[in-house]
Amino acid sequence: MVVLISSLCIAITLAILFGSFLSKAETKASEVTYYKYYTNVEVQSGDTLWSLAEVYMDENYASRDEYIREVKQVNHLSKGDTIVSGEYLILPYYSTEYK
Repeated sequence: MVVLISSLCIAITLAILFGSFLSKAETKASEVTYYKYYTNVEVQSGDTLWSLAEVYMDENYASRDEYIREVKQVNHLSKGDTIVSGEYLILPYYSTEYK
């Protein structure tokens, strides 16, 4: 009887541990890796930092303001939010493709 109960306890413990390992493996397999890149964009007439953010920003940024702060920092835009048609801006973006 003691052997049977011990065997049952070991089987239950192994089942719990094995199930835990499987769930962790499934979680890691479903995670997506994003790579950060930069692109050079010519500002067109009517473009604003907000309209460019709509095109290039994705869910990796908490907010549009966070994205625009990064764009301003990368491009050394310290005075206001004005951009001029014909100038080039470096815009960050994320991709799941490793380039």
